[in-house]
Amino acid sequence: MQQEYLDQTYTGKDSLPAIFRDASFEGCTFIESDFKELDLAHARFLNCTFKTCDLSNVNLGNARMRDVTFENCKLLGVVWTKLDDLTNPTFKTSILSYGNFSGLKLKKNAFTQCILHYADFAQADLSECDFSESDLLNARFDETTLLKADFQTAFNYLIDPLRNKVRGAKFSLPEAVGLLKGLGVVIK
Repeated sequence: MQQEYLDQTYTGKDSLPAIFRDASFEGCTFIESDFKELDLAHARFLNCTFKTCDLSNVNLGNARMRDVTFENCKLLGVVWTKLDDLTNPTFKTSILSYGNFSGLKLKKNAFTQCILHYADFAQADLSECDFSESDLLNARFDETTLLKADFQTAFNYLIDPLRNKVRGAKFSLPEAVGLLKGLGVVIK
């Protein structure tokens, strides 16, 4: 039997439900909660907010997340591709390093002031995404759609314009030099 939780606020680990697997959360807020390595398989999160939570290495197999916001969260090594549905997520001042977003359609989403070291965006559709003030050190962009994406204040990215769709994407100097490195151009 699926447990349903509506409009609840959970603060700290002790207030969390004992079992998340197959549970449904709608309009819930999680504050300073530790989900690290928890099994969230088949769970459903609709219109939920996570603030200062640790969701590193969670199991999201067949879970669903729609209109979910992560603020000041730690989300290391999350395999987002295991979700059945990831619709309209917002990431603010969060650490998403080593995350796997490959092949996902994440149009018009926000990754603002985030740390995305070694994140994998290969073959993802990131059209019109906002990467304002995000650190993309060693993030992987390969056959990624970045149409009209905003990288104006992002930094440490390396994006090969020959291997990715970048038409209409916004970049600024000096970081835009990262677009030329894949072309073998020497800049002095």
